[in-house]
Amino acid sequence: MGEAEGKKDEADYKRLQTFPLVRHSDMPEEMRVETMELCVTACEKFSNNNESAAKMIKETMDKKFGSSWHVVIGEGFGFEITHEPASTSQLVTSG
Repeated sequence: MGEAEGKKDEADYKRLQTFPLVRHSDMPEEMRVETMELCVTACEKFSNNNESAAKMIKETMDKKFGSSWHVVIGEGFGFEITHEPASTSQLVTSG
């Protein structure tokens, strides 16, 4: 029973992480929605490979909105980001 219970806990944890959360953004609404959809698509497509998901998001964002995007996907990390409003946007996704 212990192994089955562990798998259930893991499935419950993954279910909690199935929606995008934006805490703050200075992106225009259309850009923000498109970016969120891209993040969901990449994370679903590469659910077992965060590096590939981040690469897909970064390459798509660079092509569509210009270079200098930073994408971080993973668990158990910390970082600090500073930016100037309306000059450079940065996107962070954790899973």
